[in-house]
Amino acid sequence: MPFTYADDAYLFLFADDAKNFQHFVNTVDVSILPNRIDRFTEWTDKWLAKLNVSKCKIMSVCHKGQADAVIPLFNIKVVALESIDSYKNLGVIVDSHLLFDKHISEKVNKAYSMLGILKRNFKDVSGECFMNLYKTTVRPILEYANTIWSPRRIRDLILT
Repeated sequence: MPFTYADDAYLFLFADDAKNFQHFVNTVDVSILPNRIDRFTEWTDKWLAKLNVSKCKIMSVCHKGQADAVIPLFNIKVVALESIDSYKNLGVIVDSHLLFDKHISEKVNKAYSMLGILKRNFKDVSGECFMNLYKTTVRPILEYANTIWSPRRIRDLILT
């Protein structure tokens, strides 16, 4: 569950991972972000949470039709934050346009790979046994985070 540490700045915590989300409407909002980053750093220091600055990244999310936002340089404790186009969050690859193409491609490739391993190593088993192997090894790969896996564009229905 998110909580705020500043106006309109949301922090999502899971185990030892934190995600900071900030909605920007205009360039004035972008100029507020360095102050918010400093407040987040102060919050981690206050709660004695060790912040691994080398793992901290920044990503801008926008509609596909919009031009990618130019992200200014931001710092945490004098270390510049790397700007990225996608990242893996809890096993789901999130991209800057929320299309999930990389995630879908990775899962399809991994499922095909696992299916190939099953076909190669279990070619002499019964159909029922093979179906159980398929359901326990291949299907979970495809069904993980299936709400984003659900095709919402015609081109997602066509497997290459």
